[in-house]
Amino acid sequence: MKDRRLAAGLGLMILSLVAGVVIGLILGWIVWPFQPRGSSVADLAPEYKNEYIALIGAAYIRDHELDKARARLDELEVPNVAQSVADLAGTYIREGRDPREVQCLVELADGLGIADASMLAYVATATPVPTATPSPTPIPTDTPIPPTDTPVPTLVPTDTPLPPTDTPVPPTATAKPAATAKPTTKPKPPAPTATKKPPAAQWTWSTRLVGPGEDAQTCEAGLLQIRITVVDAAGQQLGGVWVYDKYSQTYQVTGNANSPDWGVGETKFEYGYNGGGSLCIAASQGGPCVTDYTRDMQCDFNPSFEDKWAAGYCQCCGAEYANDKEACRQLYDAGNGCIAWPRGHYAWRVVYKRGW
Repeated sequence: MKDRRLAAGLGLMILSLVAGVVIGLILGWIVWPFQPRGSSVADLAPEYKNEYIALIGAAYIRDHELDKARARLDELEVPNVAQSVADLAGTYIREGRDPREVQCLVELADGLGIADASMLAYVATATPVPTATPSPTPIPTDTPIPPTDTPVPTLVPTDTPLPPTDTPVPPTATAKPAATAKPTTKPKPPAPTATKKPPAAQWTWSTRLVGPGEDAQTCEAGLLQIRITVVDAAGQQLGGVWVYDKYSQTYQVTGNANSPDWGVGETKFEYGYNGGGSLCIAASQGGPCVTDYTRDMQCDFNPSFEDKWAAGYCQCCGAEYANDKEACRQLYDAGNGCIAWPRGHYAWRVVYKRGW
């Protein structure tokens, strides 16, 4: 009996010792693994880097301090951290993740200037077209607006022909018939109706492709952006003017850039994959167009040769092509990469001018 108790006690001690070793290994290797000194965020595994980016997005959506978010992202030491944020946002959208997590990543990507069309529903500055409002109907700018003044009526002649003053004498045997009396005053022809000249067109606009060396455009990369400036007849910038893009179906208002490099009459549309726009001036946020649409402006596809020639992209082919339009055109038609990228990052400038 005594031997059994001794054997049971000894077995219990051995079992406790083994359990302690196992628990220690779990705590040391899994729960609280050893962290070598000198490790950094850049050493995290890819899945943990993604979680770190999501945490930065959650912090950014609370304080919107972009510089702080950039500094945190730079700790990851990845080649293109802005693109990594956009890719992770796209992955979350495709996987149907929590909309709040998606919103954090999309707003961070938008702040870094790399949001694409799939993120438009989550970008705070993009205002969707109200469902109750019909599609904007453009008004051609070359059609004169009918005058609002009441037209001047046709003038009535002031002089009225008078009846004859001489009474004709009855004929006699010796007298000749008297001459038929004529009106003493000839009536004047009616004056022509006054015609009011049609008023000048209310809006005019111009578009151009931004060339290398301007607005951060280079021969290899660009902004995927359309920048709009709205001015009055005197050339002064106008704030609070709404602009609508028919392809992204979003509105932007001048003066919302919140940057010292942008004027009160400027705004922009940002694009991503398959991006590009065609714009009009809108009556209000969610309102119809009051101008016709501009031409299509492609930001993610190769523009026409004439646009690229005017913007100075031929210099990207080499100095010998910068001033030789026909030689440069041959490269463009042949699909040469230096002038005709299969895809690209292009930017445009649009200037709207009000007629008063």
